[in-house]
Amino acid sequence: MLFTSIPFVLFLIVVFSFYWFVFNRNLKLQNLLLLGSSYFFYGWWDWRFLLLLFFISISNYLLAIEIRKRAKKSQSKPFFFAALIVNIGTLIIFKYFNFFIDGLMSLISLTGVKVSIETFNIILPLGISFYIFLSLSYIIDVYQNKLEAVRNVFDALLTFSFFPIILAGPIQRPIGLLQQIQTKRIFDNALTISGLKQILWGVFMKMVIADNCVGYVSTIFHGFESYNGSTLALGAFLFTVQIYTDFAGYSNIAIGIGKLLGFNLMQNFAYPYFSRDIRDFWKRWNMSLTTWFRDYTFLPVAYWVSGKIKSEKFYFIKTEILIYITGITLTWMLTGLWHGANYTFIVWGLIQGVFLIIYHISVKPRKRLLKRFNLSNNNSVFIFVETLLTLTIIMFSWIFFRADNLWDACKYISGIFTSSLFTAPDIKVDSVLLILIALFFLVEWIGRKQEYAIEGIGKKWPILFRWSLYCLVIFLIGMFMSTSESPFIYFQF
Repeated sequence: MLFTSIPFVLFLIVVFSFYWFVFNRNLKLQNLLLLGSSYFFYGWWDWRFLLLLFFISISNYLLAIEIRKRAKKSQSKPFFFAALIVNIGTLIIFKYFNFFIDGLMSLISLTGVKVSIETFNIILPLGISFYIFLSLSYIIDVYQNKLEAVRNVFDALLTFSFFPIILAGPIQRPIGLLQQIQTKRIFDNALTISGLKQILWGVFMKMVIADNCVGYVSTIFHGFESYNGSTLALGAFLFTVQIYTDFAGYSNIAIGIGKLLGFNLMQNFAYPYFSRDIRDFWKRWNMSLTTWFRDYTFLPVAYWVSGKIKSEKFYFIKTEILIYITGITLTWMLTGLWHGANYTFIVWGLIQGVFLIIYHISVKPRKRLLKRFNLSNNNSVFIFVETLLTLTIIMFSWIFFRADNLWDACKYISGIFTSSLFTAPDIKVDSVLLILIALFFLVEWIGRKQEYAIEGIGKKWPILFRWSLYCLVIFLIGMFMSTSESPFIYFQF
């Protein structure tokens, strides 16, 4: 049941109606309705995986209570490790088992020994990476005394299955979500209108921009060896547009649905393609995931390494730099692996890590260089060049993300840098789509200081003009939406 499908629209109307007009005076009934709706929504795809979702949820609920019962960390550790095994073990079995087995067989084969280990045809449950990470946040925060273990089992089950975010985030922290679940919610007309506008913009991003890029991207990437350099560059550009409008579109719809139900979910995208450096980009892209890895991977690793190295230098490398390199490398290798059991994702993650390290090392020399040549950091030309360079780096890294394997990714990139890069593309893109993409980014630029692009546009206009804008967006959705329904990209993760 996709957010952009008719069944989901009907489902949301029914839930919204009962939620606010029947159960509005009873918080417990509202939460039970949301819990039942969340399990119905997730079970629509495959009801069998409801058992897995319930197992993960109830395990974390019970183990968290056991952790909080123990005053000493030494007593609570067994339950904490048991919870880690349940969460991480489930993720490994369903997402990485065959990948690790294949890797093990490849390593053994290097010794000259032939070995065959049977793998299994495992179906990857939708959204498993997202709700497992939410569960890990909960159990870690409880263990570190940042969060009290929830005693109401229904509140716990809802926290781990809340339907707007279960399939592709944002990875809402339980510490913020639980508080909203346990607090009486009052209908807020302004919040509801904002939610509807954000949903509208998210649907436009997905159905008008992302879905119309799919056909071109698939054709070019699947047959990349047959196309010239300019066509391959065009394919990389269109995928750069597609993955942003697809994932940010989903996030906008999810956050908008949350607002309809009285929830404030965390912003997941903040106009990342307008970033002027790689660090700024990762502060703006999939913010719920990057902050998760920052808090639960990078900072603990950096703290652990800093405790092991007592000197200012380690083999001629400053300790501060070494700590950063270690933390960033491990964090981004795991971030890549989180996206999928494929070496392309790991390399994609390491590419981000390498450029973040380069940026970190270059910060001070860059400041000195600007001072030496008396250049302002806010120089418009300087900002434009840096933004274009950052976007170019991101675009080429997306090729690894989209390619089937590393060899294809390398061949794709080498195919771009040929003399044919300066010839006309072999594939002609519909000019209407290119105009829509240009208009989309223009609106994003105008609304870049808002949570979502059309949030503040037209607020001071007369109501007739304001509604004309919304009707225009609806018209464009109806006029240019793709005829083929395309799943959201991040459903595969």
